[in-house]
Amino acid sequence: MNIVDIRNAITKCPIEYSAHCFKRMLERGITRANVIECINNGEIIEDYPLQVENKSAESFPSCLILGMRVADNTQIHVVVGYNGYKLLIISVYYPDLEHWSEDYKTRRK
Repeated sequence: MNIVDIRNAITKCPIEYSAHCFKRMLERGITRANVIECINNGEIIEDYPLQVENKSAESFPSCLILGMRVADNTQIHVVVGYNGYKLLIISVYYPDLEHWSEDYKTRRK
C-alpha cells in the first residue's frame, strides 16, 4: 500500500468511516476534514497487508498513517483500509508518548 494511491482515492472513491471510528472522532474532537488533512500531509508508518486466512468481503489491506492537523500542529494517527475501490477509515486517535516514541512513528515496547 502506498500513500499516493490513498491520496488519489480520496477524490475518486467513496470514503466510509467505521462506527468505532466515528464514535471516537466525536469523543476526541477530530473532524472528517482533519482525517483528510492527515492523509494528505502524512506518511505511512505501519503496513497491515491482508492476511489470506482472514480474507472476507469486508476485509481491506490497511495501514497506519501519521499526519498532522495543520491548524495547531497536532499529530494524528489514522488507520486506513483501501481495496482499490473504497477507503475505509478504521480508527483515528492522538498518539501519546506512553505508547509511541517522541517522533510518534515507533511503538514503545
